Amino acid sequence: MAKILLVDDSPLLLKIGKSLLEKSGHRVFTANNGLEAVPAAKKESPQIIFMDAEMPDMDGAAACRAIKSDAATKKIPVYICTGHDLTPDQTKVFHSAGAEGCLQKPFKAEEMLALVSKHAK
Repeated sequence: MAKILLVDDSPLLLKIGKSLLEKSGHRVFTANNGLEAVPAAKKESPQIIFMDAEMPDMDGAAACRAIKSDAATKKIPVYICTGHDLTPDQTKVFHSAGAEGCLQKPFKAEEMLALVSKHAK
């Protein structure tokens, strides 16, 4: 069982993602934007974070940079999720922010669960 932080400004996507991960026995915490995600990562110490790229107040890249700049959270793998086609430039921006990788939305159960298995130790 892993502790997972799921961050998205869409209540529907949070509900779907949380349900998917909890059905596989994981504990899931949620945040509605990057401003909520940064303190949630510090408080909950998740084993992995799935973060939406585009959110109000603080986008995924900015939140990832903030998480990676804090000694308490810098080792948590962050995956940026987007509903847009991933261009090489976008992928480069996400990686430069410290993201472990990028995922295409809508969420694919097998892809998310494989990443959780990879990082949950």
